[in-house]
Amino acid sequence: MLARSSHSRIIYFSRSALDKDPVTREEQQLQLVRTSRRQNEFALITSVLVLDKGWFTQMVEGDRDALNQTFKRITSDNRHKDIRIVEWREVPRRELLPSLELIDRRSGMNDILDKYNLDEAYQRGTPKASWLRELILDLQASLLSKRGIEVLT
Repeated sequence: MLARSSHSRIIYFSRSALDKDPVTREEQQLQLVRTSRRQNEFALITSVLVLDKGWFTQMVEGDRDALNQTFKRITSDNRHKDIRIVEWREVPRRELLPSLELIDRRSGMNDILDKYNLDEAYQRGTPKASWLRELILDLQASLLSKRGIEVLT
């Protein structure tokens, strides 16, 4: 009998509830990254978090139990509101490398963010999980390329 995979993936989006003041918002983002990286590394969680035009989009991968605990933290985090799960399922393997990477307009990937136009997509409703997964993987590949790391597919 084959054992079920314990690796799972969540893709969700939410409205950002970060402060409107740029200085306060920057500190909130730095704190979010510091805390989440530490917690993700401890729990062996990998994720990419995108912040664009007032929306968070995140793909999170890891062991089923650790992922459940991680998502409980996300849903209780007051920096997110109106969280909508697009996909929550078991997967055969991980596709993400970093414990947490925050990508926003300052990351130099505006061409990719513009191509996917998240604000318009979310205003129309819930986009397909495959589309958001493709966005996240495109951003990860670009990020790693900028760091001189070749992504094997």
